[in-house]
Amino acid sequence: QGYLNNKAMNTAQDVVRCDLCTDVVQHYCKSCHVNLCGNCRNKHNDKNTLTKHEIVPFTSQHLKQEYKVQKCEDHPKQEKDLYCQDCNVPICSRCLTGNHKRHGAVDLEEICKITRNSVTEDLKELYHFEREYSKIVKDMERMVISYKDHCDKENGSLKKLGQVWHKIIDNAIEKIENQLADMIKQDLQILQDNVEKIQSSYQRVKQCIERNEYILKEENSFQVLDYKSDVEELRLVPSRKEVSPPTLIFPDTRKETIIQQIVSLRSSFQSSLPDITITKTGDVSMVSTRVLVENPALISVMFTYSKKLKGIHCESDDKVWIYGDDEKIRQLDKSGSTLQCFNAVSGNSQKDIALSKDGHIAFSHKVNECIYLVKKNGFEKYVDMAGWIPYGLMFNSDGELMVCMRRNDYTESKVGFFTKGKLNQEFQFDETGKPLFSISRNNMYICENGNGDICVSDWNACAVISMKKSGEFRFRYAGNRSCSFKEFYPHGIATDSYCRILVVDRDNNCVHVTDRNGKFLRYITCGLEDPFVLSLDENENLWVGECDNNCIKIIKYLE
Repeated sequence: QGYLNNKAMNTAQDVVRCDLCTDVVQHYCKSCHVNLCGNCRNKHNDKNTLTKHEIVPFTSQHLKQEYKVQKCEDHPKQEKDLYCQDCNVPICSRCLTGNHKRHGAVDLEEICKITRNSVTEDLKELYHFEREYSKIVKDMERMVISYKDHCDKENGSLKKLGQVWHKIIDNAIEKIENQLADMIKQDLQILQDNVEKIQSSYQRVKQCIERNEYILKEENSFQVLDYKSDVEELRLVPSRKEVSPPTLIFPDTRKETIIQQIVSLRSSFQSSLPDITITKTGDVSMVSTRVLVENPALISVMFTYSKKLKGIHCESDDKVWIYGDDEKIRQLDKSGSTLQCFNAVSGNSQKDIALSKDGHIAFSHKVNECIYLVKKNGFEKYVDMAGWIPYGLMFNSDGELMVCMRRNDYTESKVGFFTKGKLNQEFQFDETGKPLFSISRNNMYICENGNGDICVSDWNACAVISMKKSGEFRFRYAGNRSCSFKEFYPHGIATDSYCRILVVDRDNNCVHVTDRNGKFLRYITCGLEDPFVLSLDENENLWVGECDNNCIKIIKYLE
């Protein structure tokens, strides 16, 4: 911010030296911004093992920046060589006895170096953001184009439909016109035949009238002797056909039913997409927008008839699998009724169960040092872990079985990933070679977070350990130290759609909720007593299994 100026170097007289000795510089550490000679390169790596060093050949671009000497306004003879953290301004050493007395001050060069490192780290992430945002913008632009193309096609289809229906209607009208003409022709012919038939009878009546009048007029005529009456014959009027004119039947267009039968319009659908998060490695994952309720509520309490619950897995919003010290795996409905039950004797140890994508329950077996799958025909050995005891289990999003495991002499602990029964990855140490997990007989539980992190609750370590999918250590959550609770003893663990981490704290009768980075958010109590394991159902209600009470408490904690 005005205090940095590129260091000038006269190449004919000056030589850039190593920051750790007086030798000529050969390398540059981009992570620490340090000039290094050939001998000091290895020393720098060995001394700072917690940092991933990016060491490159030194060039003129790596000339370190120094601070332009500026005089203090209050003490003109003094240089500004300190930075006041209370006022956020550069000061000189004499300012600490004046306007900045009792203020926190640090070395100006050091604070600029720290800030520069922060800017560098942020820049790396911003490059990731730029790429991801660019992808999103392109996706949105493609969506606009796709939307317009779709609507253009719909308009074209509507016009084609109009033309088709016009043609259909014209053909229908023409057909009905022809039918109507044929009907009229036939009906008129019938009516004409009726008229002619009646006209014939009418003419006979008139003829008979004339004849009878003539006979009566000619009184002396002998024709009267030949008279034959036609009255009875003419009394019967000839039969005829009655015809009603054809009538067109029109649909009730006032209700627009005919239009709906031809075509209708489904309105566009608008919905909110969930937020996404971009990790430091550039990975992108969807997150839910559901927020924590102000006061979590206990929905129901379910008695399980299972002795000391040690494992729980929600299959849906009304079915759950449980495991306890009675060593029976049960499937229960929401009322607590048993739907299925299997004997799974494994040595009466603390252990876990997991549900695979194809609906098979997996459980750990202490004595046989293996993991079994429960199938229709019985148990099938899925993983043989000779020498290791399995504890917490979970199938991840890739279908791999993640297993917390301790060596059978309790001298080592690790997490293994198994595919089709074969170990393909394991995590045991951090980048410095230090063990990630405690060494003990106590239980461990495991889950996968929505951002790909692996979260392990380690009872003996009194902590939750989070790792990246690659196994790189992320953070360790050791409880909320600000509260006057007993020591944090984590057991069952799960994550929700917002990548929040939920972990049981047995000794404090609660569930801790943290964000994806291990920052404490809240406690969930709801009258919990001796909670041990937990799971989330399809509606993200929290099911907490209480060990000694043999019951499950269902809690609503999200809006």
